Amino acid sequence: MITDVSIVSTNLNYKLVDNYKDYFVVKDNFKMEDLLKHKNVIFFNCLNNLEDQKVKEIFSILKDNQINFINVTNNMEQVLLTSYLKVYDKENVLIEGSTIEVLKSEKLLKRIGLELPFMVELSLLLKDYNLIDKIYLDKESLVNDLWK
Repeated sequence: MITDVSIVSTNLNYKLVDNYKDYFVVKDNFKMEDLLKHKNVIFFNCLNNLEDQKVKEIFSILKDNQINFINVTNNMEQVLLTSYLKVYDKENVLIEGSTIEVLKSEKLLKRIGLELPFMVELSLLLKDYNLIDKIYLDKESLVNDLWK
């Protein structure tokens, strides 16, 4: 079972969470202790104002407490923090799968108006020039591998 999912869409609306009746939906400010009372949590585009490190911390706490979560967002950088990604075009699932595999569908994502996270886009460009052989999610790993 997949425990950490991101959902992105060209049209974020609450209909995207209609299929998740057993999830607690977070739309704005929240307290961590309130989240820990639930087995399933959906963040509906409410984490964008937080630093990536804080979002990582929240997701880590949820995982440690075996809480399933879905992050519905329009922040493509945040999708890198989950292992599974669903991309909607309006209200229809366009593509889904492991986050890295979905992000490899660069042309499809760009065609519907979604930008790749910077490190993924850079990795794909460097891969096209045979300078690297995998996709990197963080700058440090890429730099370390390029300069070894």
